[in-house]
Amino acid sequence: MISKAKLRQYQQLSSKKFRQKYGLFVVEGQKSVSELVASDWPVESILCTSAFLSSYTGVLEDNCKVVSRADFQAISQLKNPQEILAIARHHEIIHNISPWQIALDGINDPGNLGTIIRIADWFGINTIYASKDTVDLYNNKVIQSTMGSFLRVNVIQGDLCDLLVGKTVFATLLNGQNIRNVPSTSGGVLLIGNEANGIKPELLHRLVHTAITIPGSGSTESLNAAMATAICCERLLGG
Repeated sequence: MISKAKLRQYQQLSSKKFRQKYGLFVVEGQKSVSELVASDWPVESILCTSAFLSSYTGVLEDNCKVVSRADFQAISQLKNPQEILAIARHHEIIHNISPWQIALDGINDPGNLGTIIRIADWFGINTIYASKDTVDLYNNKVIQSTMGSFLRVNVIQGDLCDLLVGKTVFATLLNGQNIRNVPSTSGGVLLIGNEANGIKPELLHRLVHTAITIPGSGSTESLNAAMATAICCERLLGG
């Protein structure tokens, strides 16, 4: 049984302020919740509706706490929820940092961040450095977009100059070296900038970096940040 006080607390988790205050966030959908439970990530509660429980048989069944559809919808941040969600705790993944990492400067779109986390997971990159003005990892749209990859990729948010000092940085710019001609290297950091404005000039001035670009022959001004990340990862890590 979930108390009314807990239900009110969970309803507040759509706000970054309260996610930070309570150290909690929402994970929605059967696939994502199943992956969460199978991992070592700390979970506070698993909530579902009676309709979900009546049609489901599996490992989540014994751990689910049934709430009314109205209470569930008040907590859920999806238009068409799957009637199961988890309340998870903020958690830092402890692991040896992969040879390649990704750094993000001012990524504002939750879908982009979530997709970049998923791309990192695909290429075996387990660490992402994010500027302080990058969207919150625990934003519901970010978590949904990762499709479970947030469980395996650590996002470290802070001052990028401090986080990247002494590292081999490849900065994505419109006037950089053709990425097809970049000599192969065993590791480094791929730096991706803001969707509209790119990498901050003051950051570039303070970092030793190699400027790279994805050549194109069309008329569009730039690529989506997540798309650019995927192409660069394939080129830099794929050999």
